[in-house]
Amino acid sequence: MTAKIGLIGGVGWPATIAYYETICRAAAGSEAIAAPDMSIESLDMSKALEALGKADDEESWATFDNYFSIALDRLTASGCEVAAIASVTPHIRLPAITRNSPIPVISVVDATVDMLASKPPKQAVVLGTSVTMEGMLFDKALEGVGVGMIKPGNEKIAALTELLNKYFYSGRGPEGREALIGYVRSIIADPDDVLFVLACTDLTPAFPENVGQALFFSSGIKFLDTTAAHVDAILRASKS
Repeated sequence: MTAKIGLIGGVGWPATIAYYETICRAAAGSEAIAAPDMSIESLDMSKALEALGKADDEESWATFDNYFSIALDRLTASGCEVAAIASVTPHIRLPAITRNSPIPVISVVDATVDMLASKPPKQAVVLGTSVTMEGMLFDKALEGVGVGMIKPGNEKIAALTELLNKYFYSGRGPEGREALIGYVRSIIADPDDVLFVLACTDLTPAFPENVGQALFFSSGIKFLDTTAAHVDAILRASKS
């Protein structure tokens, strides 16, 4: 019997759509209209952004943590037996958010590492929000399985933030594809041996033809879509 899945979404809404589509496609298989039992708690992204804390101030995150924890409680009350957050940035606070959760909450970082652990790339670059790229959430986890991490400088992080604001948060992902490819090549001109980790769920819509594929090539660049890796782990957990 498959457990009911709960998603915390809305941060942002294009990412929630990507998660919902990927989960339904993966769960359906050959049955075109099949979909798993699921509930979605859609949060207000502006409230989540306003509640962001400071890296060196644990108490400053209390409102942020509580906002997600309450949403998780509502999912539990609706009968969900396994849950996930359809956004990467909140995973920096996952231990605090899930501290009192009675149901398992699947980590996007753990899902990504599990997918790469058997054959890790030589080098990788994490692409995401400034919070994700400036932090060490993915970097430490991937270094733990032998991946050499390339860290873009502050100017490159700011440039990706501009791309996210211009194309991806507004649901114009496919339009931002070429800009994203150009951005990647501005970091490394010859990226043959480098894996670019799409560690922001709002980047997934840039590659609609690859929905559900965790590892894929586009314009000669190898990407890992953390949304697809996360969905795979969510579905496996719902069947265990």
